[in-house]
Amino acid sequence: MFIKFLYAFICAATMVCGFLFVRSQYNGACGRSLTLKMIAATGYIAIGALAVKISGNESRFALIMFGALICSWIGDLFLHLWQHKIYTAIGFLGFLTAHFFFIAAYLRAIRLYAPDRSFFSAPEIIAVVLFDVFFLVFSRLIGTEIKGVLNIPIVMYATVITTMLCKACIMGISMIKADVPHATAAAVLAVAGASLFVMSDFSIAILMFNKKYKKSHPLKMFNILTYFAAELALASLLLVVNPV
Repeated sequence: MFIKFLYAFICAATMVCGFLFVRSQYNGACGRSLTLKMIAATGYIAIGALAVKISGNESRFALIMFGALICSWIGDLFLHLWQHKIYTAIGFLGFLTAHFFFIAAYLRAIRLYAPDRSFFSAPEIIAVVLFDVFFLVFSRLIGTEIKGVLNIPIVMYATVITTMLCKACIMGISMIKADVPHATAAAVLAVAGASLFVMSDFSIAILMFNKKYKKSHPLKMFNILTYFAAELALASLLLVVNPV
């Protein structure tokens, strides 16, 4: 009972710290905002650890998911450091690597629950392409300017995160069809977490490259709260996804 209470407390504390983080950087990044952000980031690592403790999940899936959470933590740290632009690039790479880890974890579960499914299906490819086109068109319509060579890593990142969302959906569907324990909860957490991640990353692209919304406090709040909610949901998968 105590561990479950601690689990709920850390989830709530993570979201509160995320909220306070946005409030603290109202006039720009500072030491206090960095501290609050990293406390919140450590929260989703703790949730992953508690999920393993509660469920006894010692699978390779859990190990790969922890790799994703740690890379996200590194991304949080460097993306917020303001001293040098190279830190932004390291933060970007941290999150990109995290998404590759998430994809690898979902693929491992899919291979177990739906062994006959191909690595990439036509509907997945269409979904990824449509999202990339939507992202580029919508960004330009609202005045987001991603100039020159920056389009390449941004589109690459959008492709990877959309792939992550597709694999999360397929994993959830595969678990439900295979009638494994806690399949519905796993599907909800996977799809919700991946969807929130996509929404958060879409909003940060607007914050970074759109002068009109660059200082939008509501958009910053949306970006951070959807992000930490996504990380908590994905860390909580370790409660209900335990492929042998």
